[in-house]
Amino acid sequence: MAGKMELQFLGVGSFFTKTDYHNNLCINSNILIDCGFTAARSLRDQGRNFGDIDHLFITHTHADHIGGLEECAFFNRYVAGERKPKLNLPAPLADQLWEGSLRNGLQDEAAGAHGLEDYFDIVVVQDTFEIEGVSFRVVPTNHVTDKFCCGLVIDDRVYFSGDTRFDPDMVSEHGSSADVIYHEVQFFEGGIHTGLAELMTLPEELRNKISLMHYGDNWVDFQTEAEEAGFSWARRHVSYTH
Repeated sequence: MAGKMELQFLGVGSFFTKTDYHNNLCINSNILIDCGFTAARSLRDQGRNFGDIDHLFITHTHADHIGGLEECAFFNRYVAGERKPKLNLPAPLADQLWEGSLRNGLQDEAAGAHGLEDYFDIVVVQDTFEIEGVSFRVVPTNHVTDKFCCGLVIDDRVYFSGDTRFDPDMVSEHGSSADVIYHEVQFFEGGIHTGLAELMTLPEELRNKISLMHYGDNWVDFQTEAEEAGFSWARRHVSYTH
């Protein structure tokens, strides 16, 4: 376990957010969990850019989680002097990310850019891994059928749900021993995410640990209801120390 960690969300919004940026998490200022297409704008708001990010980890391949990788790649190659941040990938995403998502935009044979490794230092991670003294444990989730997605246990004290349908056993297994649970939420029924009504069925001791993330821009309409049930809210550009 490392010392104190600083967590800051570049955004806390859902795929459809127009105000709160995508749900991407920065750890100790230079480790980025997911990189949606609002990540660069969020960094700019803080006077930062992709040159400040040394490590990335990707949970799955939806655009609110990888849509900023093309800009990150081009920025580091052409603006930051052919810099290569480390791109940490679960094994199921190692080939899928390039072939299924990024190849068409990034491949440039004439410029010597043949694959993802020409932009990033690729690290295929195991179920447990470490970045700059911070430990991570991959927690596969049920998000889209037959597509890999995961959450993370971070340094044995933070449970980050990732995108997931409601799974109370998963929350209990990984959240009971955590100091805090950052859990995604949506405010309508159905789909491939976790509804607020579903989270409200969790035991009080778990609800009191949960800070909600990946939510709609209309979150204030549900603020009182959620807070009365024990939940708090992760907010973008706010630092949380754990």
